[in-house]
Amino acid sequence: MRWDDRFGWSPRIEVPKTKAADLRYKVKQLTTRQTLHWSLDDLLRKVNPLLRGWAQFYRYCTGAKDILGALDWYVGDRIWRWMRKKHPKATVRWLLQHRRPSGIRPTRRVWRGDRLEQYQMVWLRVQRYQRGWMTPPDFTLVPGEPDA
Repeated sequence: MRWDDRFGWSPRIEVPKTKAADLRYKVKQLTTRQTLHWSLDDLLRKVNPLLRGWAQFYRYCTGAKDILGALDWYVGDRIWRWMRKKHPKATVRWLLQHRRPSGIRPTRRVWRGDRLEQYQMVWLRVQRYQRGWMTPPDFTLVPGEPDA
């Protein structure tokens, strides 16, 4: 609960830290040495549904934009580390060739395979949850006497 000068005590919907840690753990499990035989497209095919579902679920929470941005950075860093393990003799310049302009926002560079690109959670529109109980019910807006 949080105090608001306009509404008084109101619930504040926040992203639980344990859930963010769970997502980091899942991404870390997908980018271990056991998955080095996958292509970048295969990795993105596994990671993107996790990111998309997680972002859609938590997009209404307070401070979601900052948390989604931090998680995007973490996923990009894990993919970078995965690529370094997969291609140990590759130069940094060669590895960064896989960070290409996005098809959605060409000014931003994301990890892209041949067909897929990393889903960016921070690009999702974040908005405040519209609580239906805050609007007055219809029966209070009808003029007239009660029981008429």
